[in-house]
Parts: sequence; C-alpha cells; structure tokens
Amino acid sequence: MGNSHSVLIQHIERLRDLVRSAHLKRALAAVDADPKLNFWRIIYGNLLDSAVLEWCKIFGTDDEPTHWKSIVPIEEHDSFRQKLLDHLGIENATWREYWNEMKAYRNNHVSHSNAQNRSERYPQLDLALKASYFYYDHLIKELRALGCSSYPDDLVTYCTAFFGQAEAVAKVAIRSTSGMTEVVC
Repeated sequence: MGNSHSVLIQHIERLRDLVRSAHLKRALAAVDADPKLNFWRIIYGNLLDSAVLEWCKIFGTDDEPTHWKSIVPIEEHDSFRQKLLDHLGIENATWREYWNEMKAYRNNHVSHSNAQNRSERYPQLDLALKASYFYYDHLIKELRALGCSSYPDDLVTYCTAFFGQAEAVAKVAIRSTSGMTEVVC
C-alpha cells in the first residue's frame, strides 16, 4: 500500500467534505424542497456546488493530486475501477456519462462561467455518494493498517447520523425563517 498517513487523511477529509455537503443539502431539501428565501436557495446551491467540486477532485481529473489514482497503485487501477462499477451496479458507459455530467456542471457552473454550455439540469448525487462510500472503505483500511483510528469505520453509518442531526437543525432553522418574505431579489 505504501501511502503516507497525511496523504490518506487528505483524501478522507475530502470525502468527508463531499458527503457532508451532499447530506446537508439533502437534509435541508427534506425539510423544504423549494425554499422561498434567497438565503436558503443560495445555501442549497452552494452545497451542491461544493459536493460536485469535491467529487471532481476525487473522481474527475486524473492529474488532480487528490484523485483516487494518486492513492491506488497503477497496477490496481483497472481492478479498483471494476470493483467501483460493481459496487455502483453500473457499466462503464453509465459511469462515463455520469462523470461527463459532473465535470460539465463543475466546468460550466462552478469553476468557470460558461453561459453557452450552462444547463438547467442539476446533477444528482446518488452515484457520487455511493462512489465516495466505496472509496472511503478502501482508504480506511489503509489508514487502519497505519494505526490511525480517528475516523469512523463506516462512512454510511456516519452519514446516516450526520443527516439525522442536519435534518433536526434544518427543521428549526427553516421554521425560524418561515414567516419571512424576500425583500431583496
């Protein structure tokens, strides 16, 4: 394996940021899927943007220092990719289509302003989350082999708890602004 403790932690923390953004957005949307205040709309959008950006750093561009290929040894790339696809229950063509959608959203909405290529279609984060869970399982095994036990063993369990807490907070926060009307458009 041979990856240093600090590099593994960087990858784990990037995954943590991705899943937190995705689950916080989901928790907010579960409470109010169509908020009337720009305050909430901006937060929802920023959370989506953050999740997509972080996903692209991990799964998007091969030469990104936080791409999974920088951790997984080159001789294991094909095997890792196939295990990922099996875990997701999809074929490579479906992965490639999703990958293109996520990168296009990042390129045209988040990283650059490209009005010609902007779409009103927003990426769904289901595959991003499942891919993150899979990669986390790979990383946590390596981190445990180095003696580090400061991160959760299972990212799905962590995310379930995080979502529950975020939803409870969202209920209070959104309820507290429910009587407000937008005055600045």
